[in-house]
Amino acid sequence: MHISTASRALNPTSRHRISSKVVKKIEKVAQQLGYKPNTLASSLRTQKSGTIGLVVPSLSDPLFGPIIASIEERVAKDGYITFVASSDYKADKLVSIIERMGGQYVAGLIVASFELNDPSVELCLKSGIPTVAVLRDPRHSLISSVAMDDIAGVQALVEHVLELGHRDIVYITPPLAASTAQNRLAGFKAGAQLEKAAGCRFDVIEARAYDVAEGERIMRQMLAAGLKSTAVLAFNDLLAVGCLIALKSAGIACPKQISLTGINDLRFMDLLSPPLTSLHTAGRDLGFESAELLMSLISNHSQPVKRVLLTPHIIVRGTTGPAPAPDKADRLTPVRADP
Repeated sequence: MHISTASRALNPTSRHRISSKVVKKIEKVAQQLGYKPNTLASSLRTQKSGTIGLVVPSLSDPLFGPIIASIEERVAKDGYITFVASSDYKADKLVSIIERMGGQYVAGLIVASFELNDPSVELCLKSGIPTVAVLRDPRHSLISSVAMDDIAGVQALVEHVLELGHRDIVYITPPLAASTAQNRLAGFKAGAQLEKAAGCRFDVIEARAYDVAEGERIMRQMLAAGLKSTAVLAFNDLLAVGCLIALKSAGIACPKQISLTGINDLRFMDLLSPPLTSLHTAGRDLGFESAELLMSLISNHSQPVKRVLLTPHIIVRGTTGPAPAPDKADRLTPVRADP
């Protein structure tokens, strides 16, 4: 048996080229000899490793946990391990990470940190490393992507609160640097153009960040300014949780006085009091589909660019309810909590 055959049989990324009978025979001999493949030497020789690089904007955001887990599970089936790094929402750090991962001869990249017109996209293309964007689509003609249909999703949230009788609705958005922010705002505006939205008032408030503290700050600010809206739609669950904290602190009942929605349907949103109505964006599906797409690109670099859009759906819980009567002047006065 030729040494190259044994090498392929012991390499998870190439053993599919050899019959399973031969692979089992070689593995048995290798086990008897106590042989362990030297992956470092192999990567230096082939300039390719059994590693997939994954870059997310934050490791502390619970949104990315299911995405990371499902990517790891899927690529492991093809013999790869995952090297995860966080860009901390910094463009220069993303460039540095991609350069370093390229130096480690990663077999492919999955990036959740791309912003629109991101210079790191060109870096990925020049490196020749198969790359897939997940969650955030850089809208580049040569980069495949897997994302949620945020436009349809947020429009559905608008329709949900309209059907509950809300006529004054506000949306909290982060800066519009990423496709997710732009698409969700577009979905909000599309909802405002619906026939059933005629005569309604729609406002947009810009947040500085994506977290709970920012949601709390913004809600306090809106209440202090005399908030008239009866429904608040937040860019994500973390902002919505912050809003809920501020409402409770001010003695404002949700959803009796203000309805509230989030996006992503993170773990434990059903355990809040009241449980959060949220747009379920299926993080595990995003991760699996992006990994599946990357595996096919690694197998065939000449594959055409693909754009995969997954459909979110609303999980209606306890933070949305019928709009309060419009003639109640004391609508936002604190109410006594139920015993």
